[in-house]
Amino acid sequence: MRKILIFDTTLRDGLKSPGTILSIDEKVRLAKQLARLQVDVLEIGFPAASQEQFEAAERIAKEVQGPILAVLARATNPRDFEIAWKAVRDQPLSRIHTFVPASREYRDHFLKKTATETIELAASAVQQAKQYTADVEFTLMDAFRANPQRVVELVAAAAAAGAATINLADTVGYATPFDVTKLFTHLRNQVGQFEQVGFSVHCHNDLGLAVANSLAAIAAGASQVHCTVNGIGERAGNAPLEELVSALSVHADQFGVQLGIRLNQTYPTSRLVRHLTGINLRPHKPVVGENAFTHEVVVPQLSDTEEKPPYETLQPEKLGIQLGGDTLTAQTSFEEFAKHLGELGYEFEEPQLQELYKDFKAFTEKKENVFDADLELLITSQIAPGVLRYRLHYLSVTAGSISVPNAAVQLEVDGKIQQDSGFGRGPVDAAFRTIFKMTGRNPKLTQYEVAAASPGSDAQGEVNLRLEENGVVVNGRAVDSDIVMASAKALVDGLNRLDRLRGEPVISEFTDEDSWMPIL
Repeated sequence: MRKILIFDTTLRDGLKSPGTILSIDEKVRLAKQLARLQVDVLEIGFPAASQEQFEAAERIAKEVQGPILAVLARATNPRDFEIAWKAVRDQPLSRIHTFVPASREYRDHFLKKTATETIELAASAVQQAKQYTADVEFTLMDAFRANPQRVVELVAAAAAAGAATINLADTVGYATPFDVTKLFTHLRNQVGQFEQVGFSVHCHNDLGLAVANSLAAIAAGASQVHCTVNGIGERAGNAPLEELVSALSVHADQFGVQLGIRLNQTYPTSRLVRHLTGINLRPHKPVVGENAFTHEVVVPQLSDTEEKPPYETLQPEKLGIQLGGDTLTAQTSFEEFAKHLGELGYEFEEPQLQELYKDFKAFTEKKENVFDADLELLITSQIAPGVLRYRLHYLSVTAGSISVPNAAVQLEVDGKIQQDSGFGRGPVDAAFRTIFKMTGRNPKLTQYEVAAASPGSDAQGEVNLRLEENGVVVNGRAVDSDIVMASAKALVDGLNRLDRLRGEPVISEFTDEDSWMPIL
């Protein structure tokens, strides 16, 4: 059985989802969990885009072991390759990923070069990357709308220049499984080096076909697939990792493939991505949705039986899902607590485990039964967020059917404590108006969602919201047993994310302009 490599690009292409801004600490934490999931290749960013992206990639390269770490570099900018390599130079398993547009539409709009010039650029980019590492991946953007002969020429040029992996990207989510099979078959027949390089596919989900197209590519000879956790990404997102690996696991014999993924880390990874990004999942999302393994109790029966119907082709426990979930209580010992965290995929040093256990014990005073969802949210909220401009210290709200809603807020701004109060149409509105007044900010609230994190009337409330300011969009997220407090925390989280983006250079992956150059 041939090995299929899982190339995870959650930290690069996935973070193109509107409003998805992660701090460096959050990126490192997610990278460690993806390594625990045992993805084969982990794309950790575009180091030449900004100092923050460079520092995040550099930290991940120093702290994360296991996967091959890939970094992006533009074919049009030679300095990108030097910057990319310096970010991962301490990592023995590293890859440089570069690309050019394959379709006429993309080439004319972004590159302003002829087909011949683009082929020359492809070969030159691979050669530049080869100066730093033998592991070079070359991507053809929008390959499935391109002229097949141009695709053959680009593939041949990249292979001749020394690319170890050639990736065909369905950048706009245009292809069908028939298109994928047809192009791979054409390349097998036309490219002499087809068997000497590894072929990969990168599918977007605009038509809901990303997983189907990825499976078609594997059946046609691809040895690697790009994907993101929960399918996050720009527009309709990318091929969802959890759906792809589940399908390949169920049909491993049919495809004749094997994976290195630890399936029991699939669900914990999905949950972590949802918590960090604030992007919720629809209940009926395959594999990791709330209803993915929920069956109707009353169903038409062919005969009298009390046995569970044979609905499941993949047991949820194999994905790390515990239906109903084991609950922890105030009587849970430290050893039981630490063991349970390990089963959920979390690894902490002894001092941090002790601190988390103290937080857990304090939490059990508010909530009798602590579900896995509560525990994960507690851990996420307790991990040090780093340097923040705004911190919420105190919130008191009065509201009712007679009184006008009023909020009193104590907020730390740039290290100084401020206090103020204000009115609103409801308790959340009063809190938001007061915080906006104190920060001097007035972003547009474009989305506001409240959900219970676990069963029961004492469940924590999880608030996800989206803010827009001067064309910049961010997500804010927070949890608390008090919905108004959770809302205020989520707003402050969003304001901090907006503040971090001020002054950040916006660099297109296609432009020929000078990129940011770090102090090396």
